[in-house]
Amino acid sequence: MELGFPKLETEVEDEGKEYSVKLVPWLSWNEWNWVRECLFSSSRESINEALKRISAWRSRGCLPIVIEVTVSIIEIQLKDPFFRLGSSNEAVDSDDVLSMLHCMSILRLVNGVVEKTRKKTEVSIADAANAIGVPRMLIDIRHESSHRNLPSLNIVRLASVKVHKASVTSGYKYFQELVMYVFPG
Repeated sequence: MELGFPKLETEVEDEGKEYSVKLVPWLSWNEWNWVRECLFSSSRESINEALKRISAWRSRGCLPIVIEVTVSIIEIQLKDPFFRLGSSNEAVDSDDVLSMLHCMSILRLVNGVVEKTRKKTEVSIADAANAIGVPRMLIDIRHESSHRNLPSLNIVRLASVKVHKASVTSGYKYFQELVMYVFPG
């Protein structure tokens, strides 16, 4: 197993180049792009369809942490009254619970992405995160929520928005690149 993915023994050759084959839960890049479009749409119905597909991906295993965390952030935002238009039975009203949920998703993003890209004895988490473009704010939230007190709900909401905007404005390319960086082919 390599970085959480079962490594297939087979190497693929294409015009003299060798490629390692990684097992991924989506059927094709077309499916990946369809999920991206639905997940970041303004339609609640489309978002729910994307969440159902990602749930199927989870059941297949090998779901990269960046996708897992992106989905968590979107699911948390759907439950956070700050991000909702109108009320819902799914809303969570406790500021402490919402703060913990946001912090946990950010902590998982930083740990899941950064820890896999650094050698513990050579580079700090902050330096490793900076090298791959993870915003310092996320590192600080991870540190505060792990070792001190939970940051305020307003701060973690802002961080959640930054992660969400990074994924939307980059057309999910940011996360696709992170997947490729963390799990090179």
